[in-house]
Amino acid sequence: MPAKKKGNPLPLGDTLRDLALLRASDCNLSSALPSPSKTVPSDTSSLAGGQSKDVNESVERSYEFVKETRAAIRLLHRGEADKQGGRLEEVRSRLEDVAKGLETEEVR
Repeated sequence: MPAKKKGNPLPLGDTLRDLALLRASDCNLSSALPSPSKTVPSDTSSLAGGQSKDVNESVERSYEFVKETRAAIRLLHRGEADKQGGRLEEVRSRLEDVAKGLETEEVR
């Protein structure tokens, strides 16, 4: 059964509003990411105003967050999540049929 095509899941107006709210809330989105496994080079000699290594790490994690977010949005637009959900539903249905068949065999 084909899935109905819904409206745009990420309308531009709503997305821009949400991004503006995040910016206004002074929320550090990089805290939502796990710590990076690679080490960030700490060249503090070139930093203006005495910025610390923490600032560099925060910026690096922010870039990583944006990269992962863009990848998730691309997956959403390609419909990969819906495809995988359909496959899972098909497998679940087949397993239910097998379980029902086993139950009827036990009753006999």
